[in-house]
Amino acid sequence: METIIYVTSVKIKKAMMYLTLQSEQQLNPSSITLICKNEISPAAVSLDFTVSHTDKTVIQTCIDTGLLRLRTDDWELSVSMENRTFAAVLDNHIRASLILFSYKITSGQNFLFFPMGGPCHKFLLRCRPISKYDGISTQLKELAAFALSRLLKPFWKKKKIWLIYEKYSSSAQDNGFYFFQYCMEQLPPQRRRQIYFILDRSSAQWSDVQQYKKQVLPFMSFRHILYLLLADLYVASDARLHAFAWKPMPNLISREINRHDIFFLQHGVLGLKRVENLFGKDGASPMTYFAVSSEAEQHIVTEYFGYDKAHAPIVGLARWDVLENKADPEEKKILVMPTWRSWLEDKDDDFFCRSEYYQTYMNLFQNKELLSLLEKTHTKMIFYIHPKLKEFINTFHAESSLIQLVSFGQCALNQLIMECSMLITDYSSVCWDVYYLEKPVVFYQFDHELYEKTNGSYLDMEHDLFGDRCIQETQLISCIKHYIQMDFCEKEEYKKMRKDLFAFRDHNNCKRICDFIDKNR
Repeated sequence: METIIYVTSVKIKKAMMYLTLQSEQQLNPSSITLICKNEISPAAVSLDFTVSHTDKTVIQTCIDTGLLRLRTDDWELSVSMENRTFAAVLDNHIRASLILFSYKITSGQNFLFFPMGGPCHKFLLRCRPISKYDGISTQLKELAAFALSRLLKPFWKKKKIWLIYEKYSSSAQDNGFYFFQYCMEQLPPQRRRQIYFILDRSSAQWSDVQQYKKQVLPFMSFRHILYLLLADLYVASDARLHAFAWKPMPNLISREINRHDIFFLQHGVLGLKRVENLFGKDGASPMTYFAVSSEAEQHIVTEYFGYDKAHAPIVGLARWDVLENKADPEEKKILVMPTWRSWLEDKDDDFFCRSEYYQTYMNLFQNKELLSLLEKTHTKMIFYIHPKLKEFINTFHAESSLIQLVSFGQCALNQLIMECSMLITDYSSVCWDVYYLEKPVVFYQFDHELYEKTNGSYLDMEHDLFGDRCIQETQLISCIKHYIQMDFCEKEEYKKMRKDLFAFRDHNNCKRICDFIDKNR
């Protein structure tokens, strides 16, 4: 018989969380440990417990959240016995209770602890900063929207509503927006009335989308939450839950969102980051349809993600429809855009500033040879921080006016890509957009060993990249110098690779996506 240990009771008292665990088998655990699921800064806390046996095993334990570090982390409960460990799983009663009632502990530092279900309903204790959506007003809005959706759903099935959004529903500058724009400008009026874009009012692009005002849903408004429940299809450049408050406490809305069909526009081409554990058919956030840009990428999706070709159409990225080379030879710009690091997300400034990531780029911005080179050649360097690390942009500083630090949303990313002369990145899929425009790409992979350990890639970093690969700062400076001297012309070896990496280089990607959805819905 498989050993399963269920969490059957959760009780909160001030900073303490009391748990009851049960198993149908007679068990004698040797230890119970709360394990932090952080790759770079792991931690474990041993818990006191008592065990009693009747016709089943009952374990009582408790968690003192005051002893846990305050960061945005998930903690998993591990029960050890006889050289084996078992994760505690939420039973059906507790899963329902977590959705209907509030189980939360608020610290004195504006942090929140709450229990939730992880993959396969494993017990997780989540710690994160308190957000403006944690109040009772949001809960009442969710309950009202859920109740109304039950009444309206039978009448709304024929409407075939599409909801389009991007990362955190906070921007309108990626594949989601360009597909929405295509729908608003190319589809007949009757059809586009059933297509909506979700955007936070605080977004830098809020005013830009007001030309489509009737079809824009303000993020976390009652109408937005209601339409999330009534939509036929989500069309997005990120996972389903980016259409809702990020990392919410267990609630009815998130559960329904996870059941909806979604056409995944993708945030970028697959290759440099393994994400099948997230977006794979059996991953944490599986997709219904998965847009790809070439046969090579389709092979990755069928081989590693488990989708069949019929659900992974070769259509291209929506944002490529508007890409054009706007680089000005008289105003040379080097775009530096590294991807995020999961172990740095939502950490404090002190933790971030001690990281290799931060120190590497600060060293680059202060490199005297680089500064001299930029000044002599009148070249600008633009550092664009990833949206998941945007709160740390103020920790960076550059003495030279030729180095510009840009936060997410401050400038349209598409515009930066079109205007740049070359790109320096590490593992970011933005490299494909720049390569699409026939501009040189340099991969600065100073932490490649750690990255391979925590993320991995589908491409061989040493042999399959379509640009120079640098590990050391001296190599990077040498590469920059070479491309400046060559007027930012690509090397011939990288030009030849392009035909195998893009199935289409036209302006019909949005049309192909729209045609596919219409045919398959």
